[in-house]
Amino acid sequence: MGALMNTNKEQLNKFLVQVFHDILRLEEAALAKGEFKNLSIHEMHVIEAVYDGNREGISSMTDIAARLMVTASTLTTSVKTLEQKGYLIRTKLTEDKRRVNVTTTDLGTRAYYSHKEFHETLIEQVATSLTPEEFTTLTSALSTLHNFFKQ
Repeated sequence: MGALMNTNKEQLNKFLVQVFHDILRLEEAALAKGEFKNLSIHEMHVIEAVYDGNREGISSMTDIAARLMVTASTLTTSVKTLEQKGYLIRTKLTEDKRRVNVTTTDLGTRAYYSHKEFHETLIEQVATSLTPEEFTTLTSALSTLHNFFKQ
């Protein structure tokens, strides 16, 4: 029984690594041939975090950095680049000059929705390739996995 468990663990490890790389490759390919080819995947994910954060009332650089699980200085570098490209805007608060908020521009919002559409298409393709029971099982297993990785 132990050898079977080790084989399953090895297979799970292989699947996780491969799926992660496959999704990144698909995202990179979609960006390369789309309207937003001047963005990297990392930059698109920063735009996504800013847009989603703004919708939830989060706009400070500190809070967005926490959302992305990166340091404020790492986020600052990315945001500067995205601001120069026209996707984000940084604004210092008048009441506290140390606090900087970041929001998407119209171009950033368009990039966000383009990326969101890519994800929706990807999920639709996965969903249609599975039975409803398989889809439910996959969703449940991925939820458990996600909760584990959040710890």
